[in-house]
Amino acid sequence: MGIVIIIAVVVVVGAALWFVGRRLSNSRRLEAEESPYHMGLDSLIAGDRDLALKHLTRAVRDDPRNVDAYVKLGNILRERGKVRQAIQIHRELLVKRKLPVAIRNETIKSLARDLAAAGRWREVLEHLDTLPKSERTDPAVLAMVRDAYESAGDLEKALHKHRDMLKSANPKGEPSLGVYRAHLAQLAMKRGDSRTAKAEFQTALKEDPAAVLAYLHLGDIASREDDTERAVAYWMRLVSERPDCAHLAFDRLERAYFDMGDYGRMMGIYEELVAKSPSNVQALAGLARMQERKGSVEEAVRTAREAVKHEGATFEGHRQLIDILMRHDRHVEAAQAAVSLLDSLSGQCEPRACENCGATLEEAGWRCSSCRAWLSREC
Repeated sequence: MGIVIIIAVVVVVGAALWFVGRRLSNSRRLEAEESPYHMGLDSLIAGDRDLALKHLTRAVRDDPRNVDAYVKLGNILRERGKVRQAIQIHRELLVKRKLPVAIRNETIKSLARDLAAAGRWREVLEHLDTLPKSERTDPAVLAMVRDAYESAGDLEKALHKHRDMLKSANPKGEPSLGVYRAHLAQLAMKRGDSRTAKAEFQTALKEDPAAVLAYLHLGDIASREDDTERAVAYWMRLVSERPDCAHLAFDRLERAYFDMGDYGRMMGIYEELVAKSPSNVQALAGLARMQERKGSVEEAVRTAREAVKHEGATFEGHRQLIDILMRHDRHVEAAQAAVSLLDSLSGQCEPRACENCGATLEEAGWRCSSCRAWLSREC
């Protein structure tokens, strides 16, 4: 009987200890799940940067040893434009803490992004060069190195890194070598280095015929060299191969043909484009302009009205129609066209913008100059 009592006591005590232990374990688990650090992670996953910033700030205050919270806090500060604070946090982690290798690597990458946001490209390169070789071949790191060289003006090294990136396992969303070379040629052109730009545009088209926007810039270079015929040939290649981008060359071609004494040639170009694409608003507007100059006012008005039917947010057709009517004192019809334009506006007339950051794109090209995202459409 005594043995039975002892066994019963042992069982009861064991059950009690198990119950207490389970409650403590659950309590600790709930406490961990509700800690500022974990709530910050949850907020990041949910996309709520404001709440994440609040929780992570509290997390580092409560536990200064939480390195990951510091890293993520610095990243959010950089995204908010507080680059100096982000640099300070990430740099201090590297200098004052003995970090595990994986966390150290991530902190170096975060610091490199901070420095890039500050435009300190040489320091970006110096820090990324301290990563282990296995990390330096990662496509994301190669992209950072490439962009740093590009921004620092070392276009040759930028091209080399882009080539390395294309050889890597997963270069997501990156352009071909030819398109990237054309992008670098455009940068060289902006710097006034037409000789380098010309050679690189020509090489880019050989590497990737899809880089047809290069013809626009090659035409511009030829025009500056007073080689009008060659300029026209380049611009017409763009018109022929990319009718959707042909409008970029229209003004250039009109000026060139005027200088060559063959202004009527543009009439044929516009007519051919409209025959191939009856809804090409820019071609229709250009054709209306040519018809008016030829003296065929009624024909010009009909063509401009056709452009109005197909236009989107550009309103080029309306503009051309109103201009023609006003020049020929048809004020009532011009007023009616203006009222139609106002009715159509409704906030639609927006400039072309980057689909990634929303910044206005000032010129045709391959990359957004604000956020450095690659554009799905060049023009």
